[in-house]
Amino acid sequence: MNEQPIYEDTYAVQLEGVFKKYRLYQNKTDRLKEAFNPLKKKYYRDFYALNDINLNIKKGEILGIVGKNGSGKSTLLKIIAGVLTPTTGKITTNGNIVPLLELGSGFNPEFTGMENIFFYSSLLGFSRKEIEKKLDDILGFAEVGEFINQPLKTYSSGMKARLAFAVSVNIDPDILILDEILMVGDELFRRKSFARMEAFFHSGKTIIYVSHMINSINELCTRVILLDDGELILDGEPKFVTNQYQKLLFSKKSDRTRIRQEIRDLAADGSAPKVISSVSEKRRSGSPFSTTESFRLADNDDGYVQSPLYIPDFLSKEPVVTRNYDVDIENIAIRTLGGEKVNALVMNREYAISCQVKFDVTVRQVNFSLAIRTETGLLISGVNTPAENKYMDEINAGEAVEIEWNFFCQLLPANYYINIGVRSHESGEPVVLNRILDACVFKVLPDGERKFCGITHFHQSATIKRIKM
Repeated sequence: MNEQPIYEDTYAVQLEGVFKKYRLYQNKTDRLKEAFNPLKKKYYRDFYALNDINLNIKKGEILGIVGKNGSGKSTLLKIIAGVLTPTTGKITTNGNIVPLLELGSGFNPEFTGMENIFFYSSLLGFSRKEIEKKLDDILGFAEVGEFINQPLKTYSSGMKARLAFAVSVNIDPDILILDEILMVGDELFRRKSFARMEAFFHSGKTIIYVSHMINSINELCTRVILLDDGELILDGEPKFVTNQYQKLLFSKKSDRTRIRQEIRDLAADGSAPKVISSVSEKRRSGSPFSTTESFRLADNDDGYVQSPLYIPDFLSKEPVVTRNYDVDIENIAIRTLGGEKVNALVMNREYAISCQVKFDVTVRQVNFSLAIRTETGLLISGVNTPAENKYMDEINAGEAVEIEWNFFCQLLPANYYINIGVRSHESGEPVVLNRILDACVFKVLPDGERKFCGITHFHQSATIKRIKM
């Protein structure tokens, strides 16, 4: 059977062969030298902020964009938003776009706040009649009071940002572009802003989201792309892409060219996991709300596991290793307090996570980190050992250490992943010696018929009383 074509109308944004080139001059005077040089000598070098970007974003997708500083993320957002024009290439958008990039950048300081609402909205393609219908919502959200009829130049920076944010989130765009969401104002306003953003992420709208917070990228997005030096080098399932990004980010400079090519090879051979098509599918397939009903191995009359156990073929399929120095993390295991190795844990029991680290190089000011994440990459808990800002002074080449973390399992039934890292702080900045993402996986099994939701159990108790009215 022939695969059905995907028509343009199913896309919110399409980019074909997009380049963005800048001329970089060594000195300020080089522009003048070039202008008056009779031989038309070039005094600049070409810099490609974006290099042959081909990208289709479906309607309803939440696309995350990751990459180190200077990789082209903000340039790509500005081109999609229409703030910048590509040097070459074609971009097609289908629907109204609202960019939350630099809040207030489209405002006129001489206009009043009210005038700026209509002025900024017109720049975004909305009519005065459309905005009049939403004006009460915008004013109520912005909370600038009587200042709404004062010139914008009299506003504080926080008031300007709040007004811009209120306009952007209340005009119901088809495509929302977010670059490190800026939350301003007091705690209540920030909470209101976050609540509105949560509503957008579950509204079925197309969202393009840039953030350095890997935790939020993994949890919110249905698809992620990795940019590096202006090129799109990986496109796929969020956790897979962000793991590769972290491998690139924390590697030594001398290794980055090799690792970058390895990531490009992953993209070329099609080994990246399939992209989740919607938020609802993401929730069903890999969220902390999923159950472990299929792993209920009966050992009592109720069909629930009463004792932890080890499942031999339940292993992490794709650990991501960033080994920058001759330091090896080995023998990672979860054990009961009696020493039994397990990977299927029971709620409300105590366990120990242990590993051995071998050093073939002498290092100073060393600490070790442990993190537990959900299947979607949401960080549940993380700890440094020794405590924060404390280190093992020196570990000599040929030595090994064993670390053991004890914990009480209050996680609800689901699958979880363990990350382990080793860092040196001798230079003043943390240097990753070795780091393994998804080093091992474990599942938590229910301990009875009680039903909970969420990620963790706080051992809530409740009483119910009848009262007379």
